[in-house]
Amino acid sequence: MFDLLKRPLCLSALINNEDFMRDNPSRLRPITALIITAILAGCSSQPPQQVIQQPLPTVDTTPRTADQLLVQAERASFPQSAELKITAAEQLLTEQSYRAQNILESIPYDELPSDLQARLSLLRAEIAEHSGQNWEVFHWLDREPVINSTDPGLISRSHILRAKAFNRYGEYLAALDEWLSAMPNLQPEQQEPLYHDFWATLLHTPHERLMSLNAQTRDNNLKGWLELAMIYSPGKALDRQLENLTQWQNHWSDHPARKFLPDNLDSLTAEAVRHPQKIALLLPTSGPLATAGKSVRDGFMAAYYSSNKNSSNKNSSNKNSSNKNSSNKNSSNNNATSSNTGEQSIPEVLFFDTYKADIVQLAEQARDSGAELIVGPLDKSNVIRLKQSPPEGVTILALNYADTGSEDNPTQPAKGPSTDGFYQFGLSTEDEARLAAQRGILDGHRRALIFTSNASWSQRAVESFTNEWKKLEGEVAGISQFDNKTEYSKLAGEALLVNNSQQRARQISRLLRQQIGFEPRRRQDIDMIFMATSPEEARQIKPALAYQYAGNVPAYATSNAYSGQTNRSRDQDLNFLRVPIMPWNAPGKSSSLKQSITGTWPTARGQYGSLFALGADSYNLHPRLQQLRSLSGSRIDGLTGWLSIDDHGRVSRELSWQIFRNGQLTPLPIPVQNTDVLASQSSE
Repeated sequence: MFDLLKRPLCLSALINNEDFMRDNPSRLRPITALIITAILAGCSSQPPQQVIQQPLPTVDTTPRTADQLLVQAERASFPQSAELKITAAEQLLTEQSYRAQNILESIPYDELPSDLQARLSLLRAEIAEHSGQNWEVFHWLDREPVINSTDPGLISRSHILRAKAFNRYGEYLAALDEWLSAMPNLQPEQQEPLYHDFWATLLHTPHERLMSLNAQTRDNNLKGWLELAMIYSPGKALDRQLENLTQWQNHWSDHPARKFLPDNLDSLTAEAVRHPQKIALLLPTSGPLATAGKSVRDGFMAAYYSSNKNSSNKNSSNKNSSNKNSSNKNSSNNNATSSNTGEQSIPEVLFFDTYKADIVQLAEQARDSGAELIVGPLDKSNVIRLKQSPPEGVTILALNYADTGSEDNPTQPAKGPSTDGFYQFGLSTEDEARLAAQRGILDGHRRALIFTSNASWSQRAVESFTNEWKKLEGEVAGISQFDNKTEYSKLAGEALLVNNSQQRARQISRLLRQQIGFEPRRRQDIDMIFMATSPEEARQIKPALAYQYAGNVPAYATSNAYSGQTNRSRDQDLNFLRVPIMPWNAPGKSSSLKQSITGTWPTARGQYGSLFALGADSYNLHPRLQQLRSLSGSRIDGLTGWLSIDDHGRVSRELSWQIFRNGQLTPLPIPVQNTDVLASQSSE
């Protein structure tokens, strides 16, 4: 029996063994259970095999591509499908932003949970920034899901986007608040790409705000930034500024802001104390430009006397203090210290009339008379000629801009003599036209209709606007020119193609042989209007545009469209017109220097006021020419704008944008999405 059990058996073999079943019936029952157990064990163990452990299948952890995510989104249910699409859009944002936008536009925003709404809004804001739709950045970020989000990364990205957008609109205090919310939550490697924009904000932040923040913060890294920005604040003399920069460099040797120190810091020291002892004014004080030349001269001298009066008061105060606290020797040392901190001797001013004079010979005569600095000429043709043949050994601050040279086309090398000592400063309409193009693009516009007179300045402004507009990828829908005989309503109707709409209606009426209900329509392919006009022309064109169904199309102009004086009754027709304004003309903003000028010369209150401001700023610029040119980011707060100087010696003016509301100028806000809303807000 046990031998049998030792052999491999299967159930069928045992049952078929007839001899065994017949000869041993009584023995079968007691061992039935044992046999069955043995048989089953034998069957299950035959043939004996070794068990091999198979490894578990590996999990694919490779990140899914955007296309794979989109395929998966098609199979998923909402809102998981939306989340997959948003993740795909995040991957496509940098290199295929247009595709990312198409994906996001296919998602029903209002049906999303709040966390996905926040992610989608942030992506749309980033796409808006990439495509230059800066106003739309705020449109997407000013939403409750973004504002109430608890995601630290999303919150930081939101603050950064807003800070950059505020920078582009010149809202630097608002930008600073955003930076202060974002930067502490970022790692150093995340902060580094933002330094340039952050520094631009600090350079435009008022000195008082920097000081207050520096006193309050415990963030050592932020203190380094703030202390450097305070050194660049307007008003400091170059020698004192250079001394402070060297001290900062020694104290903050490892600070990331050191990249914004001038490369030529050591070589600038010798230039710091060089102030001209004689200044020559080359201006037309007779002939057709006499009034303009005298206005500049009087503004220059007003700033001259104001500066010297302030210096005298300081010296008197220092002297009194020295007499109380020191001996004559100490008093002498105190005067030397005053000289080192930027106080300078009073320069002598020479006057030369440029009317009918050879400008090159006149400049040489001024130099031979001892002038170390020439301010002028005012006429553009004289500026061009003097730039081509400048006298040696004298610095020139021209009061207009030449059209030739490397500063106008940096891609071409400069021709003729070096222009290191040649600076250009003026109230250029062309510059303001470029500003209008830049602001139009910032506000989200892409297709402009232009109105111009036949005046040469207007033609130059339109050319400048058009060049800048096209460079920024804007399109010009058309240019309409007018003169003093033009019927403005007809001009506007033709430019807006309203007459085409009326003509089509008449054709339909003739075909139907009956009058039809009809409301004329303007063309719909424009989203902004640019006007290079005088105040009188603007007061006629703007109402004509409204009459021809274009009252809600944003209109921009240069400051030539503003008379310089508030006249609410006359300027009602300019409502909603946007213009760049210098501080001299900004309502509600004045200075002691302006009050002194307008109180002395009544003509400064009218159309020549800006020339008085030009003269005053040219005096205040003259001791800081080298400083502003060498220290990138330095600027001064002038009557004609925030003034800075580029590498080519060209003075740039930063102006504030204003909009006419109820016949008077008010600051232009960051635009809302619907221009009708802006109009309704303006009329309140």
